[in-house]
Amino acid sequence: MSEATGQRLGREFGLILAGRSLSGLGGYVQYLAIPLWIRQSTGSTSAGLMAFAALFLTQIVFTPVAGVIADRFDPRRVVIAADLGGFLVAGSLATTVGSDHLGWVYPHLIAQNVLSALALPAFMSLLPDVVPANRLLAANSLVTASGNGAVLLGPLLGTALLAHSSIATVVWLNAATFLVAAVCMAPRRGSSPRPPRSTAAAGGWSDVREGIGAVRTDPVLRWTMAAEAPWYLFFGAATELVLLHFGAAPATGAPGLFGLGAGAGCLVVTLALARVRRDPAPAVLFRAAVLVTAPVALAAAWSAGSANAGAFVVVTGVLLGVHGYLTTVGPSMQCQQRAEPGYRGRVTAVRRTWKALWQFAGVAAAGLAAHWIPPLTVVAAGGVLATATAAPWAWRALRADTRPPAPAEAGTPVEPAAGPVREPAR
Repeated sequence: MSEATGQRLGREFGLILAGRSLSGLGGYVQYLAIPLWIRQSTGSTSAGLMAFAALFLTQIVFTPVAGVIADRFDPRRVVIAADLGGFLVAGSLATTVGSDHLGWVYPHLIAQNVLSALALPAFMSLLPDVVPANRLLAANSLVTASGNGAVLLGPLLGTALLAHSSIATVVWLNAATFLVAAVCMAPRRGSSPRPPRSTAAAGGWSDVREGIGAVRTDPVLRWTMAAEAPWYLFFGAATELVLLHFGAAPATGAPGLFGLGAGAGCLVVTLALARVRRDPAPAVLFRAAVLVTAPVALAAAWSAGSANAGAFVVVTGVLLGVHGYLTTVGPSMQCQQRAEPGYRGRVTAVRRTWKALWQFAGVAAAGLAAHWIPPLTVVAAGGVLATATAAPWAWRALRADTRPPAPAEAGTPVEPAAGPVREPAR
């Protein structure tokens, strides 16, 4: 590990952060552009939603395994291998993408998302090894801020390239960022080796079963995940529906403005929460976010439907982006604070898989409903149903939140938030 008493985060972390920031920007450039291009090429909202669904489907299948891989192999090498694989997949997609080869897009997206699912836990595991122990919180804050910056700029750049160039240009740009990120991740001369893990897992699916058992035995985690299921089922596709509503016209810049609002809102909220001197109870944060889902959904649907001016589009992005972040941060903190250190990665992986499962179901249900119901109506109704069905479970999680949390390392990384500020569909 880097010097524990150093005051600076160090050149190695700065180079890694630059590479991940550029890679995140490339991911969000493609994240919105691909579904919008599919929507414009086919005229089908459901076809565009399928591109988003590829993200959640791969998370369901590969996230549990990714947590085990991050614990068993050198995380730096895992991230580099994933980046190089991402470059090859993106290059293949860039050379084949086109309206005549639409069927090739989805397998490429799935492959990109598999690699992204493998890289994320490894990167989060590597971070404590490259910064001083007393600067881990600062390092994670910078990583989060860079992600919000990618959300702020990526959609604008992606939609601009899609409107004035081609979808192939968008994908080639994403491919180049993979290559740069891999170079930045390479170990520098003098880097300390990765310290050995403190726990020896049984191996294979036994590791995954232990993670599931750790969740089942904690009532707060159990009830929180019970609340997340209906919330993501009814409201998990809200952001995607609004984006595709804005992107129905070929030459509109509304999706980029929507991403701008979401990124700016989350950046402000992240910086504000970073100044809080005492962490609020995660169960309180989550229950509050569940209760305000209905009014946020109604306000977002009205604002998106009134988007005759760019200000309404930005406001819609702020509403859904900030609310998505606040909904995710509570459960993420619970996984970090309540799980034993030897189980923290697997508990987080179990919860991410569960969330992705119901978000995938929500996207599929929204795709079916969009055939008969206007997308913004689905958003408004889904928000009301999400509050009505998730609030009782969130209340039980809050009532059960009496056991002291397990000892946690300061500054443990928080997973990307829901909504636009999520792991990009790379």
